Amino acid sequence: LLPTVTVSAVEVKTPEEMFVENGTDAKLPCTFTSIEVISSAASVSWSFQPEGAATPISFFYYVNGKSYPGKDIPFKDRITWAGDLNKKDASINIANMQFRDNGTYICDVKNPPDIVVRPGEIRLRVVEK
Repeated sequence: LLPTVTVSAVEVKTPEEMFVENGTDAKLPCTFTSIEVISSAASVSWSFQPEGAATPISFFYYVNGKSYPGKDIPFKDRITWAGDLNKKDASINIANMQFRDNGTYICDVKNPPDIVVRPGEIRLRVVEK
């Protein structure tokens, strides 16, 4: 008989909705729980699904203590890592929020051998100052 392997899940928590003033900086909070030790293989990816778009675009990846922001617009040079994986925090900052940044932000955390069941999603609305 094979031993049963239980695959545990990472649980990701984000606020469901956020309102951010046009032209200001926003912190997108994302925290997670994992029963495994946070290893150097842990990674975070953020993606953005604009209003009305069919698929999300990945725009930020964090692994091994390094940030890999996407090179393309819409977030070029506006993203900074604001988390600390040891504290189970995968938050990011986005500078100078614009109306075109309206949409859903998806925070996905992997901490092998934990695998994510459901990423966190934040519906973000940019509003007039």
